[in-house]
Amino acid sequence: MSLLLAVNMVTVVLESSLYGLFLVCASTTLYLRFSRHTAPKDSSWPRNPVVVFTVAIFTACSVHWILTVIRFFDAFLGSVDTYQFYSDESKGTQVAKRLLTAISVLIGDAAIIHRLWLIRGQSFLVIIIPSLCWLSIFAGGCVIAYLYSWPSTTHMVAAAEWVKVNWALTLATNVYCTGLVIWNIRNRNRAVKELGEGVLVPVLVILLESAAAWTAWALFFAVTSDIGSPLQFIGTDLSPVIVGLVNMAIYLRVELECTRPDPTGLPMTSSTSIFALTTSRPSMSNSK
Repeated sequence: MSLLLAVNMVTVVLESSLYGLFLVCASTTLYLRFSRHTAPKDSSWPRNPVVVFTVAIFTACSVHWILTVIRFFDAFLGSVDTYQFYSDESKGTQVAKRLLTAISVLIGDAAIIHRLWLIRGQSFLVIIIPSLCWLSIFAGGCVIAYLYSWPSTTHMVAAAEWVKVNWALTLATNVYCTGLVIWNIRNRNRAVKELGEGVLVPVLVILLESAAAWTAWALFFAVTSDIGSPLQFIGTDLSPVIVGLVNMAIYLRVELECTRPDPTGLPMTSSTSIFALTTSRPSMSNSK
């Protein structure tokens, strides 16, 4: 068995397993979100950024996983040789998967840019650089999808270079945004000092862990792609579900923190207030 076939078989197993985990996290996040908006006249939750990003990532990951499974059965049950099938990057299902990968990365980057925008007091100035990177990634994704649709070695080589550029941009976006988010939480807001080991510390930890996980994954793809290893296909195919898990880890942690009282007596009012670092002190009437 060739390494290319082995990598694709491993990809199917890993993506299916991670998709199952992502499905549990996304379902739990949405359940916790909906359970806190049970008022009959409360219609704000469908427009909540957490819900929008969760549904968007869920859709992209689900369609990508379905295409992975379809390609697996086509490769081994179809009339075309299995190795030849997986070697053809211009097939419609493969181009669609590449496009979904780009969309997933764009959704993940948009989520972290929005998170930075909230934490920095809805300042548009601070998100100019990551927004320009995001637009560049979008343009690059369109170019990549176009190049991969042509069964030509020249187009494949050019597409591979564009993929590297896009990964570099998304890595820069995540490092920039996460760095400013953490810096703002630790050094610019008195809430951290007041809360001590309260609700912000777990959120800060999950932000760090999620950023580290995505950075490590981006570096894994960069290295395998640079040396021309077939393992780069694992990096590409698992990217949507990795993006989903990284964001769901943050959203789920925030939702869980919103459902429990903070021992400091300074509860966070919502997931948005956690990201924006606004606290509400208990009233004197409630403390009696």
